[in-house]
Amino acid sequence: MSAPITPSEATSTGVKAPPTDPLAALNEDARARLAAIADRLIPDAHGMPSAAKVLTDDRLRFVLTARPDLVGPLAAALRPELGDDPQFRLDLLGRDEPAVLGALQLVVVAGYYTDRRVRDLIGYPGQLAIEVRSWQYPPYLEEGLIDAVLARGPVWRDPATGKRAVAADPPRTYEERAWAAAGPKGENDGGDGT
Repeated sequence: MSAPITPSEATSTGVKAPPTDPLAALNEDARARLAAIADRLIPDAHGMPSAAKVLTDDRLRFVLTARPDLVGPLAAALRPELGDDPQFRLDLLGRDEPAVLGALQLVVVAGYYTDRRVRDLIGYPGQLAIEVRSWQYPPYLEEGLIDAVLARGPVWRDPATGKRAVAADPPRTYEERAWAAAGPKGENDGGDGT
């Protein structure tokens, strides 16, 4: 029986190395800390299970296999020197390491909402294919239903800083946004015969 191929050997020989288990980066203590944090973030409530009950090894493996870039930040978020108090750990990470906190929260939420039981309980069937006809102008645009959202501006946090994003002169209506993407009005827009 031959020894397993290492990643460096796989690259040099062209043979693909067998995948490693992403849970290998987390020992039993780290998983216990993750369960305590998951329970703190999404507790049992209103007939829904806590995230700690849902975030089994299989669910965690699913998330970390899909997003291997989260393994390192998750391990950093669960390091023992931050103590065993989940709220203290969350507060400390939020203050000093917002990107690590974001990765931890993403793992918990992704594991929770990709679970079939949770999706069934909230009545979410999963992603569905919806036919979109690009030549039709959707009624919600004519009614201006998204103009208020566009006028509010972007609402997201920069994962590196944890601060709210600021966009310079964002479009305030859908029409402004469409024209900004198409270029100056009348220039090959199909409406003036050019």
